[in-house]
Amino acid sequence: MKILAIDKVMPEATPDKVKDTFMKEVNHTVKMYLADVVREMYFRQDRSGTVLVLEAPTIEDARSLIDKMPMVQAGLIDFDLIPLGPFVPLALLLDEDTPTQ
Repeated sequence: MKILAIDKVMPEATPDKVKDTFMKEVNHTVKMYLADVVREMYFRQDRSGTVLVLEAPTIEDARSLIDKMPMVQAGLIDFDLIPLGPFVPLALLLDEDTPTQ
């Protein structure tokens, strides 16, 4: 299952606390990428922050993976997790006589 993970910066996230944890977060995120859990990573353009595209069997599995991230464990950030799937309304454009695979 593809899951969109959008970070939320917590009130406790002072610049000093973020700086102390940042390299651990980067290291952990790269390991998740190499394990094919993080499929895409983006830096937000509207504010400081991160958006990840995850691959996990369930939303609960994704939450478990996110909860192991150092900045999440430190209470500096959290993530909203949004499960994604195929754009089903496209089926309305198909001819009923056309077989689907």
